[in-house]
Amino acid sequence: METNKLKRFATEARNILMQGVAHRFTALGFRADGTPVEEPQLLGGGATFMGDTVTEDFYHKWQSLAAAISRHGLKDVAEEAAYTWFNRLMAIRIMTKNGLIPPVLQYESPGVYVPLIVSEARQGRLPQMNEEERSRLMPLLDDDSRTAEQFSLLIVAFCHATPILHRCFGHIADYTELLLPANILAEGGFVDLINHTDFIAEEDYRSSELIGWLYQFYIAEKKDEVFAAKGKFTASEIPAATQIFTPNWIVKYMVQNTVGRIYLDNNPYETEVAQDWKYLVNPSEPTPNDLIFRYDDLTDLRLADLACGSGHILGEMFDMLYTLYINEGYSRREAIEHIFRRNLTGIDIDTRAKQLAQFALLLKACQRDASFADCHCMPRVLDMPQPYPDKEHLTRALADYIMTDNGEAITELADAVCLMDEADNLGSIMKFGLSERTRNILAIRTEEYEQQTMPAESVSGLLPYMRIILALTERYHALVMNPPYMGGGNMNVVLSNYVKKNYPEGKADLATVFVERMPQLLQKNGRYSFIIPPSWMFLSTFEGLRKQIIEHQTIDSLLHLSRGVFGADFGASSAVIVNAESKETYGTYFRLIERTFQEFDQQHLRMLFEQTLADHDFKYNFKEYTKDVTSLPYSEEGNRIYYPHVSQQNFEKIPGCPIGYWVSEKMIEVINEASPIDNNFKCREGLHTTDNKKYVRLWHEVAFSKIACNCHNYDEVDENGIWVPYNKGGGFRRWFGLNECVVAFDKKHREEMATLPFHVRPSQDLYFKEGGTWSAISSGKFSIRYYPIGFLFDAGGQVAVGQGIKKLIGYLNSNLFDLIAKVTMPTINFKCGVVKTLPDLSNSTNKEIVNENISISKSDWDAHETSWDFKENELVRLGKEQGEGSHRLSDLMDAYREHWTEQFLQLHANEEELNRQFIEIYGLEDELTPDVPPEEITILQQGEIRIENGQIVWQNDVIVKQLISYAVGCMLGRYRLDKPGLHIAHPEPTAEETVPYTFNGLQWNIDEDGILPLMPSDTDFSDNATVMFKRWLVVTFGEDTLVDNLNCVEAALGKSLDDYFVKDFWKDHKKMYQNRPIYWLFSSKKGAFQCLAYMHRMNAYTAERIRTKYLLPHIEWLVQRQTEMEANAANLNARERKQLDSITRQIAECREYHDRLHTVADEQIAFDLDDGVVVNYGKFGDVLRNIK
Repeated sequence: METNKLKRFATEARNILMQGVAHRFTALGFRADGTPVEEPQLLGGGATFMGDTVTEDFYHKWQSLAAAISRHGLKDVAEEAAYTWFNRLMAIRIMTKNGLIPPVLQYESPGVYVPLIVSEARQGRLPQMNEEERSRLMPLLDDDSRTAEQFSLLIVAFCHATPILHRCFGHIADYTELLLPANILAEGGFVDLINHTDFIAEEDYRSSELIGWLYQFYIAEKKDEVFAAKGKFTASEIPAATQIFTPNWIVKYMVQNTVGRIYLDNNPYETEVAQDWKYLVNPSEPTPNDLIFRYDDLTDLRLADLACGSGHILGEMFDMLYTLYINEGYSRREAIEHIFRRNLTGIDIDTRAKQLAQFALLLKACQRDASFADCHCMPRVLDMPQPYPDKEHLTRALADYIMTDNGEAITELADAVCLMDEADNLGSIMKFGLSERTRNILAIRTEEYEQQTMPAESVSGLLPYMRIILALTERYHALVMNPPYMGGGNMNVVLSNYVKKNYPEGKADLATVFVERMPQLLQKNGRYSFIIPPSWMFLSTFEGLRKQIIEHQTIDSLLHLSRGVFGADFGASSAVIVNAESKETYGTYFRLIERTFQEFDQQHLRMLFEQTLADHDFKYNFKEYTKDVTSLPYSEEGNRIYYPHVSQQNFEKIPGCPIGYWVSEKMIEVINEASPIDNNFKCREGLHTTDNKKYVRLWHEVAFSKIACNCHNYDEVDENGIWVPYNKGGGFRRWFGLNECVVAFDKKHREEMATLPFHVRPSQDLYFKEGGTWSAISSGKFSIRYYPIGFLFDAGGQVAVGQGIKKLIGYLNSNLFDLIAKVTMPTINFKCGVVKTLPDLSNSTNKEIVNENISISKSDWDAHETSWDFKENELVRLGKEQGEGSHRLSDLMDAYREHWTEQFLQLHANEEELNRQFIEIYGLEDELTPDVPPEEITILQQGEIRIENGQIVWQNDVIVKQLISYAVGCMLGRYRLDKPGLHIAHPEPTAEETVPYTFNGLQWNIDEDGILPLMPSDTDFSDNATVMFKRWLVVTFGEDTLVDNLNCVEAALGKSLDDYFVKDFWKDHKKMYQNRPIYWLFSSKKGAFQCLAYMHRMNAYTAERIRTKYLLPHIEWLVQRQTEMEANAANLNARERKQLDSITRQIAECREYHDRLHTVADEQIAFDLDDGVVVNYGKFGDVLRNIK
């Protein structure tokens, strides 16, 4: 089944139907908000509407429609009508393709858009219709212009008269006929689409899965809308938000290893029937007797899916049961009737899904025995009833129902019925406190009533509630589910409160609530299986749930799957668990994953599983995977997938009880014998400002003089500034770095924050102390960095503090800890609450190596201008080391590459040596290698290098761009060539700070106003960026080498200096400074005029200075050139005429920009650097180039 094509079909169908229904609302006189423009008026024997005579029947249907819109809103009524026509007509198409009904939708001939049901009726061959329907139809049949009306009446009658359609989908609301799209039969209409679609293959119609896939794709847009709202899901939104179709091979795995295994345990010699069970996991040893569920007859088995959706899992259980019945000699009819009446139960919160599940199961039944088309035996699929309407008389009705005045039983049942007031929120997780006696009475009475043709009205009113109560108090033998996924943050108040009270271990997600629920509904030794995200296996949130399973159930097998099962999800896990405790059994696990964010095509996951089942020694190199592969070959260097004979008791020996099935006994021994990190270090999260936009900045946004560095306490902060260095996490980087943020934490801001709701300051005893910090959330590996005294930290930049912190950093950056982290923190979360529980093996760390690693990494971090300890560009530093005079950039770049290659290789060697020492100390040679991929060496991370085939490849353009950026800083006064470090990084520099200075025997002038034109060299600016850079090269590296150095720069850039400055410099600057640039780009719309202004030197007159000193002279220069060329217009060649046109356009652009800039300049905008770039940049509006 090509699901991409099905998705396109369902999406197109929904669009066609929704547009058609929308047009019908307009034609029926409703505005977009659902209010009527005009209402029909009832007259004797008929009605009038919008100037026309209509039937009385139309009048009543219109009134029903208006009432529905008033109750539910026009949007919901439209959705329901469009979906009604979608599911009815698709079901008819599917039944036609399966030979169960005539082809009533098929057009009578090509190009004639009249379906067979209409052409037959016109010839007197009507479908089964009641007298009212017939009387409405007959006057229309002679009018060929009313084909759509004829079709509407006929197809509704056909649906009501066809047992499968009527019993599965119910009665079509009378007003729905009015909303049949007028173009439904036209070319390009919905009937035309289903008659001529290439999206659905012929064989797809034979699959009972088809209707489920179409439904999932049909509601996909609604699901997207629900998630886009980012709020609590209402009861009506829960179905769309939580339904997802499970790949068939995973369904087969779950069913074969629950229902199939129960059968084989009871019939060990019936192996032939299991030959087609491709996904049956054969245990390494037979199932122990104390874990086998014994049954007497197949009819005794009770199987269910409590969140069945459109019935995919139910269908697979049906197929297996049918095979088993036939194998035991039952007839087809007997087998299907037993399955429907005794074995199988489905429940769903969504009535639509329940309808589709019934339809899919009946289709399966009819494919085996066509007599089931009369629906004499219906599958037991239940949805949630509406709140019981007559609470006042509920007690009496229940007494009549169970035929007893037993007060205890009536109270229990009344409580259950009242709980069902919230059934549309709670669904199958409702717990009913029925005693065994009450349930037995209820079961007996309900069975009696269901055998009656016409039970009393009071009984029939209670039956839907009693069926749900019985279904959710049954003790099943097997449960198989893909439960709904919904995080606690999306749960509405009713659902959230209920799960917190009733499901303490699984409450964080609705999926894990069901995992906690399933064994409660199972008999001892029953089996349950589910597929949910793998977070339950590892996150601390679910530690209680894991302990519950480890201590009271037995994991028989588990698939640990990469992302891709449901598209770009967060991975999946599917487990089969026995509802019995056993200390001497072992599970079988399949590791179909290497790293958290690798995404597989789910068919490739299926192939890996199949290959591993066929060859338990199969290994695969996940690093070589791409989605376009056609085969998945064995690799000796690949990862092991099959893990048999795993004792789940070992999981309890690992901190947090993760399902660490791949961890060796030796590794568990190492983990178990060590004390936790928390014994020696404090691992904590820190400050929650509650308003990071106001209180947190990148350090370069504020005046450097206001940053209080190296403080030991609050008093020192108050004496030295406003802003304090702030650990906020970041990307993957080891040893040192990512020191980018500062937080406003002087006395004024501390007091201000203290008044904010949700502001907290945990772990204040660790503030300002040296430590190690890591990112609480990361898509990469765990990595920790050293930081000195003077830092604060938040929830994103978690920390460890204590004596010997550098040794701990060495251990936490090792392969040994990475192995432990993969077991205990294999998701994107690295919370301190988990880290502190992990074994502390830091005493074995070689501190000298760690110190060198920190030193190398700090040197690398500080070699970039995004560090507050940056001194000067590396090429300039190397030039200084060679003394005054001329220097060739090419030589300096060679020296740069040599030096940093040595540093890189030294750091790489040091990391591998640390790993080797850990492996040797703990005897883990069979578990680990000391190897560190070069890609994981975290220096030179600003693009200077890339790794190809394990080798360093230098990116010369990045090295040169960093030099140019430093040079611009020298031009604008941020840096001085003669004094390393920041120079002007504050407003209002003194005259002394901007005076010229001498370097390398030559004078260098800092730009007097901090403004630098970014214009081509052939324009009129003497302080243009390209011109200034050439002067800077002369001063810095000597005049003798200028030509060579210019050639070197342009060769590395791959373009001219002009092109780079005009087109690319500011883009690179903006990226380097994380969209918080310090050089602001004043620019006309297409760049006919542009110049930089250094933010720290700007004042209220900067815009006016740009206007008068730069923009107006530039316009004059352009006009002069235009005048000169126009005077010689007759002699211009084609190139010159094109140049003149360009100048004319530039003049117009610059004049337009001048008008805008003049307005801004008149405002004399002054700003406070403490407000940050985003706020201050925004004050200048569109005279600045957009930073987003």
